[in-house]
Amino acid sequence: MSKNIQQIKSLIKKECSKGLIADWFFSVHLLGVEKFAKWLLSKLPKANKEIVMLGVWLHDLQRIRGLKGDHQKIGAREAEKVMKQFGYNKLTIDKVQKIILSHSCFNDQKPKTVEGKILATADAMAHYHNDFYLQIAVTGQRSLKGYKEWVLEKLDRNYNVKICFPFAKKKIKARHDLFKKVFTMK
Repeated sequence: MSKNIQQIKSLIKKECSKGLIADWFFSVHLLGVEKFAKWLLSKLPKANKEIVMLGVWLHDLQRIRGLKGDHQKIGAREAEKVMKQFGYNKLTIDKVQKIILSHSCFNDQKPKTVEGKILATADAMAHYHNDFYLQIAVTGQRSLKGYKEWVLEKLDRNYNVKICFPFAKKKIKARHDLFKKVFTMK
């Protein structure tokens, strides 16, 4: 990992500890996204690793900084600020912003580049291999019915839209099916 990426990872870890995001977010979500991004990069070696890893650490800045508004647009704007601090050029900043803008796959805005597909896929895969859904459940922000509806929508979008590679879907399928079964029990 490049020196800049390591420093950005440290910056994000520090920002996550400020209390504007749940204390589990760095260790549960972001480290999960990193793990799956690295796995995907090993399967797709022609992808630009620097762009992907910048996306990994910067894609949730809107949430990390507790900023209101559009998750992807504000995240991309905040990512630009960080990358400028680290001396990244306009081309790199633009590429990273594009993958951040499409990582949630909302409103038919899907990633077009392999790097964008890796970020969206890694973000989705991270939700299946830790206690992400349990951590959100204990916040009590939704009724049980509302929470189940939210999880089922997120599972569907993660598996059917965000996971862009058949080999990644295959790796997640058993867990996806299990989560669906659990959240549809009555």
